[in-house]
Amino acid sequence: MHGDDPQPSGGTDPRQQVMRYIAAFEAELAGCDPALRHDAVIDAETHLRSAIDGGVPVERAIEDFGTPQEVARAYLEQDSEAYGWRSSGRGAPDHVASEGATSATRGDASAALPAGSAAPQLSPKRSLASRIPIIGIWLDPRAWGALVYFGGVGFALSVAYFVWSVTIGSLVIGLAPLVIGIPLLVLLLGSARALCLVEGKVVETLLGVRMPRRVQPVEGADSVGFWQRILCWLRDVRSWLSLAYLLGNFFVSIGTFALTITLCAVSVALVAAGIASLLGMSPILIGDGSEQVTVHLLWWRLEPDASGALHMPRAAAIPMIALGLALATATLWLMRGLGWIYGHVVQAIQVARPHAAGAPPRAAHSQATAPAAG
Repeated sequence: MHGDDPQPSGGTDPRQQVMRYIAAFEAELAGCDPALRHDAVIDAETHLRSAIDGGVPVERAIEDFGTPQEVARAYLEQDSEAYGWRSSGRGAPDHVASEGATSATRGDASAALPAGSAAPQLSPKRSLASRIPIIGIWLDPRAWGALVYFGGVGFALSVAYFVWSVTIGSLVIGLAPLVIGIPLLVLLLGSARALCLVEGKVVETLLGVRMPRRVQPVEGADSVGFWQRILCWLRDVRSWLSLAYLLGNFFVSIGTFALTITLCAVSVALVAAGIASLLGMSPILIGDGSEQVTVHLLWWRLEPDASGALHMPRAAAIPMIALGLALATATLWLMRGLGWIYGHVVQAIQVARPHAAGAPPRAAHSQATAPAAG
């Protein structure tokens, strides 16, 4: 133990000492990515409770695990390398980052982290070309990932989630008077949390917002009987929040999908029409040429030829291409902004805590204590 490190002390209740340690650990991670803090707190709590349940005195378990500063620094170092360009751009708190990677972690804190973690790289890995004002968005993976997500992947998944939730939810409502309705409700809530984790992985990959890699346990569900366990599931905030997300996200996805497809289609149409005009091709066919049709494009008056082909003046081609490229650039910026907002909303749902900060759940969750490498 270091003299200036805040250590839990005093008190005879191991649970209270663990709670004080977790509170100090959370304070060290203040300002860091919420998903990283979520995983780190669950890992620390699980490790300490497992050691205590194995007969290790609480003071020894805390000393072996490491001080809150050391463990926090270890998590920040391994997480920054694992994320690269996908990191949220938020680095370590000043009081942790200032100590840098030169101080070695000690005890179980270093052993619990992946081997080979490099020195912290707390800013996203982006090429110099992607930093160019305005047009650099064309080389930003986050913008293209958001375009893919909102333009198809996210919409397809939201439809599947919605159908599943409505189908099981209908069975729950229909069988509510029977005993089987309650286990079905628990199945619905449990599947909602699992589907939110799947959605989190997709969002993390395409939108570049870090998602939790640990499952937050349902408080009290592992230490009571069957019916009390069901009651714990029904009272858990995250279960209902996950279900609400799966239902509400369907309507949000419809709007974002329609917006994305419309903007992309208009952008491509403008560029294609301009290029076709430069090549002397007719991008538009009106009728069969038997009718007199007049089309006004900006200040040009266009009339189809005998075959019904509508030829635009070449003077309109360059402005049309420029307008299409400008709209495409604006679409990428819009997708990146929507992706940032959407990703952090999903993150907030997944890191929601059904208990007060610093008060860990009573039950140790079943996952291994070693953090995933990414």
